Amino acid sequence: MEAAQDRGQQGLGDRRAGERRSEGRRAEDRRRARLELIWAAVWAVVGAIVVLYLFLLLVDAVNPDSAPAASIVVGVLALAWLGHAWRRLIAPRGHVSRPDRERRGF
Repeated sequence: MEAAQDRGQQGLGDRRAGERRSEGRRAEDRRRARLELIWAAVWAVVGAIVVLYLFLLLVDAVNPDSAPAASIVVGVLALAWLGHAWRRLIAPRGHVSRPDRERRGF
């Protein structure tokens, strides 16, 4: 009787040891999360550059007539940032934190 229980538990232990998960899925999820974090940081920096330029325009520290190339670059960055923000508003996912809130029950 003890031998049967030992075999049953030994077989269970062997089966569990053999059923290790592969790290492929978790590694892919971590890589995707890091990539999303990097993109969020890039868009935050772009928005900060645009806001800083607008602030400097407001306090007359920058003259757009004397630096047309910088004004064009910041204008393109502003349009890209606004397009990104607009796309996030109309995207089917909506806000980034929504799935986390639904899963946690908030």
